Formats: sequence, C-alpha cells, structure tokens
Amino acid sequence: MGKQTKRKTFMVDRNVQGGLLAKAACYWLLSLAVVGALNVLGWVFISPGADALVQIRELLPSLFGTLLVALASSLIVLPVLLYDFAKQTNRFAGPVFRLQRSMKEIADGKPIRLISFRKGDYWQELAGAFNQMVTRLEEAEQQRPTPEVREFDTLVAADCLENSTSGS
Repeated sequence: MGKQTKRKTFMVDRNVQGGLLAKAACYWLLSLAVVGALNVLGWVFISPGADALVQIRELLPSLFGTLLVALASSLIVLPVLLYDFAKQTNRFAGPVFRLQRSMKEIADGKPIRLISFRKGDYWQELAGAFNQMVTRLEEAEQQRPTPEVREFDTLVAADCLENSTSGS
C-alpha cells in the first residue's frame, strides 16, 4: 500500500459529482422559491396584514426588499454548500475511481498493486476486499506451473518434414 497524498483533483468523476452538484443546485433553487413564498405570505399576513393587498402598489418596494434579503442570504450560502458537497462526493467518487483505475491496470497486464483509500473515504472495506483478491491472484500466479522449454530436435523435425512431403 502506497503513501497517501492529498487529492489533487477537485472533481474526480465529473459525471457522478457533476450530476450530484446539479441536483444540489436544483434543491437550492427549490428552497429559494419556498423561502420566497413564505416571505411573501409572512409579509402579507403578518406585517401589513391582508388589507394591504388592496394597496399592493405602495407596499411592493418593502416586499421586494424582504425578498432581496432572502436572496442575498441564500446566495451567500450557495457556494459554501456546493464546495462542501463536492468535497463530500470525493469521499465516495475517489475510492471508486481508484478501484476502477487499478482494475484497468490489472486488465492491461501491469503489475498488481494493493490499494488503500484516504482517511475518511467511504467504502474502506472495498479496498480490503480488492487487496484480498489481488493477494489471491498473486498466489495463483505463483502456483501456476511454468511451461518447460525443450530443445527442438533437428533430426526429428527433418523426419517429420520428409514424412509430410512424401505422403502428399
């Protein structure tokens, strides 16, 4: 197992992590709409009261001010949310990426190496299972008998050639 280094790539698997970040942004937009709707309801029924709906034009600036504060607050939280979400998804996308890369190396005939995941990554037991498989493959490879190399007998080969030409 090699020395673990700090992750250099922010997005290890763009398809998976990008999809999850897009989903998080959609949830953020939904929460923004809900917060906006609740602000409008609160403004109408609590602050000026339902009678204010008759004089809506005069009161719209205060409503927009309230909604602007909610939007600004939400926009401050969005980058923090997306950054933390991307870091969190690295905890499961990174191990799968490393496992996939190791399996491709084995399939390409490259030397087999044990893997380990970073501290805090999910699926630590996957690395253990992979390492058990690698150990088993190495043991099977060592137990496989090596084919014997025999010298080619030129006299036998010459006889074989004569027999094949005389028979045709």
